[in-house]
Amino acid sequence: MSRKKRTQKTLTKRERKALFGRGPSGAPPKGGGGNQHIHCIACGAHLDPAEFDGTPATARWIRCEHGSSFPCCLSCEPEATRRLAEHDRTGRPVQVAQAWH
Repeated sequence: MSRKKRTQKTLTKRERKALFGRGPSGAPPKGGGGNQHIHCIACGAHLDPAEFDGTPATARWIRCEHGSSFPCCLSCEPEATRRLAEHDRTGRPVQVAQAWH
């Protein structure tokens, strides 16, 4: 038996990361690709990608010591930082607030 010839190129791992992000870690995709559905880790509010780049920005990405990125509202940044500090200290998953719109 012969294998079927692929008509479309399969994406490499690096190309998939660039388009869709790093997966469940919450890391943002480079170049803003893909459909993003983002929620603040501290309050659970829905965040639009434009809120990160707007003038003034109302949301930002924060990183834990392991290098994963998490979204948060600027008003929730102290609580989000506390959650990441607990995650870094204990090694447990980040306690993420329930999402709402």
